[in-house]
Amino acid sequence: MIFTEKIQFNRRQFFPCRYILIILCSSNIYSGCASKNVIRLGKLALYYCNECNMPLLKSRCSCSNRAEKVPVTPPGDVRPAFEFDKKMIGEIIEKQFGSCYMPEVVLLNATPAIDRNDEVIIDGRVAGIFFYDIWVKKFKFQPRPWYASLLDIKKGYVVADNGAIPYILKTSNLMAPGVKEVDEGIKEGDEVIVLNEDWQVVATGKARMNGNEMKGNRGMAVKIRWRGIEMAEKKKKITWNDVMKANEDIILSMVGNEIKFIRETVEKYKLPFAVSFSGGKDSLATLLLVIDAGYMPPLIFLNTGLEFDETLENVYSTADKYGLELIEEKAGDKFWHAIDFFGIPARDYRWCCKTCKLGVAAMLIKKHFGDGILSFIGQRRYESQHRAEHGKIWKNPWVHGQIAASPIQNWTALHVWLYLFMKKARWNVLYEQGFSRIGCWLCPACDMAEFELKKHENWDKFEEKLRQFAEKHNLPEEWVSLGLWRWRTPPKWSNIKYEIKEEREYNIGGNEDRIENFLKIAGEIKKLGKYEYEVDGIKIRLQEGRIKASDTEKLIKDIIYRAINCVGCGVCIAKCSQNAIYMEKGKAWIGDNCNHCLKCMDECAVIVFR
Repeated sequence: MIFTEKIQFNRRQFFPCRYILIILCSSNIYSGCASKNVIRLGKLALYYCNECNMPLLKSRCSCSNRAEKVPVTPPGDVRPAFEFDKKMIGEIIEKQFGSCYMPEVVLLNATPAIDRNDEVIIDGRVAGIFFYDIWVKKFKFQPRPWYASLLDIKKGYVVADNGAIPYILKTSNLMAPGVKEVDEGIKEGDEVIVLNEDWQVVATGKARMNGNEMKGNRGMAVKIRWRGIEMAEKKKKITWNDVMKANEDIILSMVGNEIKFIRETVEKYKLPFAVSFSGGKDSLATLLLVIDAGYMPPLIFLNTGLEFDETLENVYSTADKYGLELIEEKAGDKFWHAIDFFGIPARDYRWCCKTCKLGVAAMLIKKHFGDGILSFIGQRRYESQHRAEHGKIWKNPWVHGQIAASPIQNWTALHVWLYLFMKKARWNVLYEQGFSRIGCWLCPACDMAEFELKKHENWDKFEEKLRQFAEKHNLPEEWVSLGLWRWRTPPKWSNIKYEIKEEREYNIGGNEDRIENFLKIAGEIKKLGKYEYEVDGIKIRLQEGRIKASDTEKLIKDIIYRAINCVGCGVCIAKCSQNAIYMEKGKAWIGDNCNHCLKCMDECAVIVFR
């Protein structure tokens, strides 16, 4: 027996901060501009000593000069560019303009946008924006005029008539009648450099027509983004060793503060403690701080079944390197068993985190730390608005029995990396392959640029699920090609409308035993006949395409829906103080000692997300 009931999604919001900011900056979506409405997640911590050509995390250089604050776009979570990043950016600049200037020390700052959008910081200034254009599936670079003046420009140039230059430098775009000379290989939409007749850089922007159409035509030739004449000079060479030495005092000071925090937190809560280790840079820094505090903690690793091989290797090798106990809990194939029920995960529909990670965490804690645990977690305020708000110590309502503490809550990515450099740590090699964050290989929080850089061996399997879902719900091709699957509610930037409607299906036939078992949650159960029950005076009938209950009909429907569609995430087991729920063959079952408190209904993913 199968019947359906239309329901409304519970759209809990799980947007990372950068996707909230995009709405506020939508008119400059690729410009990296800082809107006055941008949410600041913490202090902008990057400074620069002009004399030493040194990026700093403090306002005064060791040479005694006062450092200038670098005007980066909030949240300002600046990170080093690895050789892979520099090579990739350099090749794009070379391809677009014919030459490149790329020193050893380059910084990147992720800015609000619809996909990867990094400010490239060279010699203490933003040289331009390196971004991924999801419409053409290409990486591009938008140079600032000062940086463009350092290039031997051979391509991507438009020479403007000198009579047009004053207007361009003021507010105007470059119109076609003002074009004196042009690289005819320019295509509409390309990033271009505008020169005067003396071949000085005066502006940079975006071509609004093909190069061979600009001369002798009408209309806008170049939409100007940045303007200004400046003959910049290349600064003296520095290395990352120089940067470490210049910032050593501030890093050591912060390390000392966090060691004190760790020791006081351990003493305060008097619980078994461990480091939640993900294979990412932040959890590695947290682990090293706990070791610096004098502890040798066990590592907790939640294996979602969706990890990159490089991440698994880093987790296991880190435990071996420091001689630490590794407590691993595996989700196994939970994701692939659950995806046909929940559908495609999304940023505003993140069931995968609950079933494959938080539920796994709850099971691990129940199994190994029945009286509770203090978990040191590598979480930072600069990652999202939510993380900025909860402070250094908090509780996750989905993970019962855990107190979480983050020593690096107020660190930027550059603080973390300089600490890891100083410790000569062995980090996940994915950071040296273009990744700025490490997570599940199909995480909807990823940029499309990350999927372009590296696809897991099971990507085709996931893409088949995407296309099946798109066909089922009559979704446009862009839902897959532009990565719109990462949102249940269409993002405003896409201008593409779609609606995903789901219906509850109550597959009664074959699930009678589970339904009868789960009805214990509501009270003492009495079976009156096939598909007919009484629970504490509530009469329930499953027939004629309906669930009929004399009272609390929504609760009964939710309980039955849970019984049929349980994905075995384990959240309910951790919530049950009576130990009345157990796992058998990948699904939860209700024991006879259930006291009908209904706490297991609070955060069941089946009910929250469907």
